Amino acid sequence: MNCLILGSGKIGIDLYIKCKRSKFFKNIYIFNRNKFSIGAKYCLANKFRYFNTGINGLIKNIDLNDLNLIYDATSAEASVSNYKLLKTHLNLPNFFYINLTPSSIGEYVVPYHSLKAKYKSINLITCGGQSSIPLIIELKKILPSLIYVELVSSISSISAGPATRKNVNDYIENTQSAISKLSGIKKNKVIINLNPSNPPVNMMNSIFFECKKKLHKIDFIRILKVLRTINKNIKFYIPGFNAKLFKTESKNVFRITIRVVGQGDYLPSYAGNLDIITSAAAYLPKLINEKNYH
Repeated sequence: MNCLILGSGKIGIDLYIKCKRSKFFKNIYIFNRNKFSIGAKYCLANKFRYFNTGINGLIKNIDLNDLNLIYDATSAEASVSNYKLLKTHLNLPNFFYINLTPSSIGEYVVPYHSLKAKYKSINLITCGGQSSIPLIIELKKILPSLIYVELVSSISSISAGPATRKNVNDYIENTQSAISKLSGIKKNKVIINLNPSNPPVNMMNSIFFECKKKLHKIDFIRILKVLRTINKNIKFYIPGFNAKLFKTESKNVFRITIRVVGQGDYLPSYAGNLDIITSAAAYLPKLINEKNYH
């Protein structure tokens, strides 16, 4: 397979490195519109297959007949115009389009639950969605009285670049929408905090679960079993993932805390929030190939 990455920011570069390490792609291209950006300079210094012509110029530089997958690692706002241009100038149904921004473009997909349909346009939601939704879906199966979920994402402020800060509202709306659609829990809330502490803290999500009924010992045994399974299996593509259970004073409420330590490719290890999304994106081609969707 051959892939194209739109955007040479932190996410785009980290994704390029992960895709190259996977050895799944024959050719990897990365595009942006500003050859003077920090990311562009890094791409050139490290001899990436980099172009600064943006979408309008990629047709001249890439054999589209040999392209299988397009990653959008720009911003929520830019992804909308990117998608329109791709639909206008390319035969988009021939490609897989994977959206790493918090815009609403594409069908929500969490790699943990595989690909249940042949989606050509895929939405990876957000880091909070990718880390929490596998837990929410699995816990809903064993806790039918689950009625409310609250996700509080805390990330190091230094790992939140301009695009992340600009996309906060999109992040919240897209994560809430994905939780509702994929887990069936319509009543949910998402909060994001940028932690300015120095040294920087690792990314952490706290998920509060509320049930209609009082929880008993057998319920917590089942919850712990689900956590063990997810902690084991999700590490296939997010190695630094770890979730723990915490009880509360309320008998029908409990909390699960997720910490993710990044792999330290281009991003620092404390930027687990960004590492989640690039790890999920780099893992998807394997699923596409296994399902014979290509």
